[in-house]
Amino acid sequence: MIKHTNVIYMQNISALGGIETYVYELVKKYKDLDICVISKNVDINQLKRLKQYCPVYIWKNEIIECDVAIINYDISIIDYISSNAKIYQVVHYDFTSPVYPDYDKPKSHPRITNYIGITKYLTDELGKLFGKSMLCYNPLTIEEDKPIIIVSATRLHKHKGVDRMIKLINALDKSRVNYLWFCLTNDLNVIDKPNVIMIKNRLDISKWLNIATYVCLLSDSEACSYTLNEALYRNIPIITTPLPYLEELGVKDGINAYIMNYDCSNVDEIVNKITNVPKFNFKRLDDGYNKIFKNIKSKYEEELNMKVKVKAIVEYDDCELNKRVKIGEEWITTRERADRLLEYPALVEVVEVIKEDKKEDKKVPTKKVEKKNGK
Repeated sequence: MIKHTNVIYMQNISALGGIETYVYELVKKYKDLDICVISKNVDINQLKRLKQYCPVYIWKNEIIECDVAIINYDISIIDYISSNAKIYQVVHYDFTSPVYPDYDKPKSHPRITNYIGITKYLTDELGKLFGKSMLCYNPLTIEEDKPIIIVSATRLHKHKGVDRMIKLINALDKSRVNYLWFCLTNDLNVIDKPNVIMIKNRLDISKWLNIATYVCLLSDSEACSYTLNEALYRNIPIITTPLPYLEELGVKDGINAYIMNYDCSNVDEIVNKITNVPKFNFKRLDDGYNKIFKNIKSKYEEELNMKVKVKAIVEYDDCELNKRVKIGEEWITTRERADRLLEYPALVEVVEVIKEDKKEDKKVPTKKVEKKNGK
């Protein structure tokens, strides 16, 4: 026998799904009540998170003694519920939609006390179908615990510290740290962990750095990592190995970084400190190239806007002209557009650079003609 004041029944609780979320949110919100979940099959990960808040039973036709039973779809359990219990059938889908055939409509049973709709619209439709219904919106509790976001942009090779990364990931998982690790790399199949998201390497890494809590690079050696520098310039702390050059940049363990030993002997220490995110203002480096380059203003932007005449050297479809261009056809376009057309394989050749006359047009004064005799 299963005995609890309040019972929630769902026939199969799978790894993912809306009704699974409903059951989880329901027990999380009402965990202080005498409540339990009953199911015929439960995904192991769903079982773990549900058991944080209430007991979970794998039902094997036991008698269920309770005061309130909330069931989802499968009504076969009703005959095993104590006769004094109030039984509520929750309907989670719009059964009035033509995508659902008549046999998919909610099932009735004389022992059902009421039918619960999750919106007013659905509640009204249940009332039309069964003559009774009540509204209960989906329970939802908002967790304010945001995950730690770790970002790496690196090849997943031995000398780039992939083994250290895996040790850190395992330590984070073992300590149940709430984190997500985004790894931008071309080695997409090297790490397979539930909290690690592999992303094809890309040029716009700054978008990912801007959401990072930490940037991590655990290499054997680096001359000067752009990824780490970009993080520090954004005042994002780094997790890294004791690279020889870090001190001269102003990197200090516990101040703007957590430094992992090459042998990972302090990995647990880093995991224990990781929720204490360092706050700092990093002093940017003077790169020194202002002492090398001659101070001559660039004309590049002006050149890009310059007009040129081009001639097609092959026949092709031009998206700017919105037509099929024939060989030998000429037209005027910008230098920037011409450069794109000159890329391999070249589609055009430049036949003339059009110089703009920047001199102001001279205005010719007009003579004022006096009217005579109204003419």
